[in-house]
Amino acid sequence: MSKAVFPMKQKKVLIAIPCLQLGGTEYQTLNLVRALIETNYKVDVLCYFEYDDHMVKYMQLAGAEVFLMSHNGHRPTTLKEKVFFLYKGFKQNLIISKPDVVHVQYMNPGSIAIILFKILGVQKILATAHVPGHIYKNKFIPQFLTKYILEAFLCVSQASEKAFFDTDAKIFTPESLQNGRKHFTIYNCIDIDNTKIIAKQDNSFTLGVVSRLSPEKGIDVMLHAMTHLVKHFENIRLLIVGDGKSRDTLHELAKDLNIKNNIEWVGLQPKENLKSFYQQMDIVVIPSRFEGFGLTAIEAMNYNIPVIASNVDGLTEVIEDNISGVLFPCEDSNELEKAIINLLNSSNKRHQLAQNAHKRVIQYFSYNSYKEKISQLYSEVLKERA
Repeated sequence: MSKAVFPMKQKKVLIAIPCLQLGGTEYQTLNLVRALIETNYKVDVLCYFEYDDHMVKYMQLAGAEVFLMSHNGHRPTTLKEKVFFLYKGFKQNLIISKPDVVHVQYMNPGSIAIILFKILGVQKILATAHVPGHIYKNKFIPQFLTKYILEAFLCVSQASEKAFFDTDAKIFTPESLQNGRKHFTIYNCIDIDNTKIIAKQDNSFTLGVVSRLSPEKGIDVMLHAMTHLVKHFENIRLLIVGDGKSRDTLHELAKDLNIKNNIEWVGLQPKENLKSFYQQMDIVVIPSRFEGFGLTAIEAMNYNIPVIASNVDGLTEVIEDNISGVLFPCEDSNELEKAIINLLNSSNKRHQLAQNAHKRVIQYFSYNSYKEKISQLYSEVLKERA
């Protein structure tokens, strides 16, 4: 008599993240959720603090169950309150979720979350940092966690990994994990869109910024560049998609620089609206002061739009200077202005950069490539060791 064959139990992953808003970290976390579900994992998403209803819906549509620890988005102020709140919420959720793996998105309070999950008995914990490592003063903390607690610590660029761990970075391979390495780079990704955005035929130009409005994003650098650009091009405008704590300051700066009539602020937009705004842009500008990866860059490149970005962190890995985009010195509005003028004066150059950029996205930053690496990573982490 043949033995009955029982299907393997579906493994469960808990994605733990401080907030679910309309930002690059959350969109990439959504790709992680999708990749896991499509490779036959059951996924729960636990959000500790702030959330946006759109992002909660996106996670649910992808097939995840979402648990909101704070129904009003409240974030405790003191460390003691925060630790108690997280401990209580994590404990309640682990009873319900019973995950085989917890994957922490390493945002404040990333290290506290990892330690609490370990105290609560979670055996396998992963973490992903979405920011450049050099902004962390106490890098010994993620280094310690990676060595003694985590199965793996993932970074979204090699520049970030190198800064976190003070050593050479490495793109993830299963062999490296098998050989004992515990920190890697897995690039962010995007669904490839082969729909080319057709350039406008009139003599107007639209520069685009798709970004959170906060100091590190360098929007003020773009505004200073605009003061000179409006003198070179009569029909030029800046389209800014996003919102944030610097909104009022930036509005006031635009007024002081006498360029407010050349700027359209459309605020924070849900995912389904973004393509319609990209379709209006001749060039996308990313003037960040630091950037773990630069999701906006591959979004624009995916739509065949040339990108000009500051030469920082992960952006230098996404863009090959003067091949698949243009890099300019960080915070240098004069050099940014020159780069924009050069591109606006050459439609052939814009076209060539856009073509090369799209090819680069397909080669290095496609969702299918990302999903394959995530599948390999989880297979190794969950492999039964002899």
